[in-house]
Amino acid sequence: MNFLTLSQRLALEAGVSGTLSTTANQVGSLNRVVTWINQAWMELQTEHDDWDWLRSSNLFGSGVSFATVSGQASYPLGTGAGTVGITADAFTKWDRETFRTYLTTAGVTNETFLDWIPYDTWRDAYMLGALRNVKTRSVAFAIGPDKSICIGPPSDGLYTVTGDYFIAPTQMVADGDLPTGLPARWHMDIVYRAMMMYAGYESAPEVYQRGAAGHAMLLAQMEAQYVPEMAFSGALA
Repeated sequence: MNFLTLSQRLALEAGVSGTLSTTANQVGSLNRVVTWINQAWMELQTEHDDWDWLRSSNLFGSGVSFATVSGQASYPLGTGAGTVGITADAFTKWDRETFRTYLTTAGVTNETFLDWIPYDTWRDAYMLGALRNVKTRSVAFAIGPDKSICIGPPSDGLYTVTGDYFIAPTQMVADGDLPTGLPARWHMDIVYRAMMMYAGYESAPEVYQRGAAGHAMLLAQMEAQYVPEMAFSGALA
């Protein structure tokens, strides 16, 4: 369902009167319907910051790919040389299990993994004294406080780094806009969430109960399929 059909479904489920032929320039109760659909969509996207369907390689076929600069250790969010190639507005978080590097002239057949390490560990291992001046193939990376990618050792500028990220929540604007990345079978969760918003405004407990029941069922199914599984760490000693 697109933005318009989601809004029409909410109006149907909630018994809102009036003809909703577009989401644009609505007033009164129909404006609230359109607003609640978008709010419900935003809330679904932020329910988890690592939904599989919001992962960059799922949406775009790839994540980031940036060329290293000789001696540069930290690559901030942004576009252009010396950045990771995506802006802060398009970004939620990194998938730290996906980072790799390869000699640019050799291509991906030369690819090796980059191991994630904590930021303070990276600073102590690679940003201390003469270690700052070591320039070679990177073997590890950390995520800086500003969400920059910090590689270690700093590269001699001959390499490409790749990795995945999770995209930032997006709103629907035009009638034909679709919920980005969300498979169609889960679109009703947006309607169910919006039904609860409608019910809270209109004091309609029967609508709230239907919305809450539908939402709970679909959310549980989505979490089972699209949230990374929890893993247990090894023994501490």
